[in-house]
Amino acid sequence: MVAGRRMRAVEIIAKGGILLSPPCGTFEQAVAGLVDTLVANKRLPDAMRHGAVRAVCDRETMASTAIVEIGVSVPHARIDGVAGVIAALAATPTALYYATAGVPISIMVLVFSAPDMIGEHLNTLASISLLLQSPTLRRNVEHAADAAAALNILRGQNGRRL
Repeated sequence: MVAGRRMRAVEIIAKGGILLSPPCGTFEQAVAGLVDTLVANKRLPDAMRHGAVRAVCDRETMASTAIVEIGVSVPHARIDGVAGVIAALAATPTALYYATAGVPISIMVLVFSAPDMIGEHLNTLASISLLLQSPTLRRNVEHAADAAAALNILRGQNGRRL
């Protein structure tokens, strides 16, 4: 990445990976699945797997990252050892986990960044939140045939470049 140039949120997700209909059930299982996806796509070192899951789960206990009105969660943490900003997305037509009784979260975007990337971290979170406001986009991603189709759906969001 060229210095001073921000990557679009969708392209950050594209590099990190997309996981469709993963076998989850709990917040921690969903996070672990996305961390595994980041490791598999060489965005996160394998040695950081456990610490990354713990950092996000610990951060979530302070304040939920679920946007319950739209069934989306954007858990995040800034941790040493991450190069820039990385992200991965999980989606299912049912529920990855339940934020509270009867409140399904069907899309999760996990975001990590280096501790010194505060502005880029916040910009990425804002871009992801804006991107996922569309009910049609969310429904299409939840029902995508595969990761490539989900990525095409994300890239085509009203031609916006986030």
